Amino acid sequence: MPDLSRLLRARSVTLIGASDNNPWCAMVARGLAAGGFEGPVHLVNARGNQALGRETVRSCTDLPEVDAAFIAVPAAAIGAAIEDMAAAGISHGVVVTSGFAELGGEGKRAEERLFGRAAELGVTLMGPNSLGFANLVDKVCLSAIPLRPALPSSGVALVSQSGATSAMLYSFAHQQGIGLTHSVALGNEAMIDLCDVVEFLLDDERVKAVAIFAESIRDAGRFRAIAERALKARKPIVVQKVGVGELTAAVAQAHTGALVGDDRVFQAACDAYGVMRASSIEDLIVTAGLLASTGPIDAEKGFALISASGGACEIAADGGELAGVPFPPFADATRDRLGEVISAYGATHNPFDITGAVMAKPEMYADAVRAIGMDGQFGLIGLITEVGESEAATSPASLGMIRATARGLADIDVPVVLIQQYLKPVSEFGRTVLAEHGLPALTGGLDHAMRALGRLWHWSRRVALPPPTATTATASSAELPRGERATLEFLSGHGVPVIPQRVVRTTHEAAAAAAEIGGSLALKILSPDIAHKTEVGGVALHVPPEEAGAAFERILASARTKCPDAEIQGALVSPMREEGVDLIVGVVRDPVWGLAIAVGLGGIWVELLKDSALRLLPVSRGEARDMLLSLKAAPLLTGYRGTPALDIDRIAEAIVGIGNAAIALGHGLEALEVNPLRVTAACPEALDALAVGRPS
Repeated sequence: MPDLSRLLRARSVTLIGASDNNPWCAMVARGLAAGGFEGPVHLVNARGNQALGRETVRSCTDLPEVDAAFIAVPAAAIGAAIEDMAAAGISHGVVVTSGFAELGGEGKRAEERLFGRAAELGVTLMGPNSLGFANLVDKVCLSAIPLRPALPSSGVALVSQSGATSAMLYSFAHQQGIGLTHSVALGNEAMIDLCDVVEFLLDDERVKAVAIFAESIRDAGRFRAIAERALKARKPIVVQKVGVGELTAAVAQAHTGALVGDDRVFQAACDAYGVMRASSIEDLIVTAGLLASTGPIDAEKGFALISASGGACEIAADGGELAGVPFPPFADATRDRLGEVISAYGATHNPFDITGAVMAKPEMYADAVRAIGMDGQFGLIGLITEVGESEAATSPASLGMIRATARGLADIDVPVVLIQQYLKPVSEFGRTVLAEHGLPALTGGLDHAMRALGRLWHWSRRVALPPPTATTATASSAELPRGERATLEFLSGHGVPVIPQRVVRTTHEAAAAAAEIGGSLALKILSPDIAHKTEVGGVALHVPPEEAGAAFERILASARTKCPDAEIQGALVSPMREEGVDLIVGVVRDPVWGLAIAVGLGGIWVELLKDSALRLLPVSRGEARDMLLSLKAAPLLTGYRGTPALDIDRIAEAIVGIGNAAIALGHGLEALEVNPLRVTAACPEALDALAVGRPS
């Protein structure tokens, strides 16, 4: 990781390419002034012309010691600017110039040459195609994004791979009264990438949450390590990541020159490390602001909501159910206390409609907050309240309710969040009123607030769990198993229960094996070149022992006819298993995140129902249990309409074994599939398996 202190906490800066015709340098100069930068700001112009009403120098070597530079020169002049910086001992900078890797081809090669040369010279650059950064807590703003008047810090740091989007995120955060600590627009990440900046921010105790707009994750290993660090530090990371579909992936490719991995695998990574996903700019900022203000809560407890609007209570209840926000009913003693608070026509449900009577008697809010705070089963209390844009636009009743709320909060130790019913700006007047009464910031809009609360509960539960699983499985140099029999034997060596099989090469051997095994049999063609045996007539099921020889001849003849070039090694004879629940357990290698394991109902159902659970490897038995119980088909495993409950722990152990076997096969494995994993009351058992190597 590069040391970014001299860049992001620079005490002296220079603008390279400054001129009256260069809008980028003018915006940065205004940003430095607006942000309260106290150090020297130098201007460099190769012709020595005046710029921005000030004198310039022709070269960085004409300057005293400088920490960082903002480079705004044409692409053809970037190389000379880097050489000039290095000669002057300026080791860090931001490059706003575009026209590099985002164009592909020669642009990408030019970027590699120029920034490779910078590395040789000991110069570390953000960009190219970067709008820079605003370190608002240290008042260092080398940013071409217009700054707003400073707000008190809410502890949220913003990192974006898109410059224009970072401007919108910054603007929306300001509108919602969320004071950012940092806002960083990365650009093409030729030298400084997302992980570098997030790691720097996690080390800053003033940063309470990190909000990320990402088009791609370039270094999955580092991102996982940083996410684990954030989890241990109890600092939430909230990500809005684009690239869910093929069209979006193509746009991101053109925009940043980055590859976009599979979104479901990325979600699995987020689940493992407590990274929260947001679906919009509004969700990203509202969620990060909420989590920064509350920190982790007691997620074993529920959420209570108070509102003077019954409709708002109903909207919140519906949204909370979808988002996973628990609304437990009040205890009997709490209901009694609340019954004393509200008028005769009110009800003491959670969410709690305090009724319009509170307009005439604001103290009802304080009494309700105290009663619910004493209940003991709530990890967070929400109050729906509104603050006008000005004192004239705020009713005396609303101000009375705010004062009463503050009095109630003083008597309880349960954290509280204030929620506006719809998304609207938080004015300077509103911020002042809240600060005067020691109230938390307003969270905007019921819809966004309930989704953010759902993420708060999910993140808080993850914080309380042990760190992600470590595995004892190690990659080996074992040759990839070819064919079903070899794959099942390999799985068996990693603790996966597999069906007994006999290899037979003649009709006589088939008959002898059938007589020894007894009962109904299954025969399958044995060939490393035939992956889907049923499609070539290479499977015979429910075969009586006396017909095993004939079945053997039949499947061999069919396979040789339909696959004349395949290597036929004989057939596999195994007992025909009783009916059970068929699962498919598959491991795939994602190009960004590595091996991921999926579990779903086997056969046609996994595609028809779109019902599967996905995790990054390795997985623990507990995680495998969670995967199974998260399926829509989970009732088939736990007992449905009189069917016996199956042994979830033994199934989970088989899944762990399959995952460990995949890890042990090393980097040569592309995919490993067990289909089906037949589950009965007796035990799970792999009936068929296939390993696929990576393309050379």
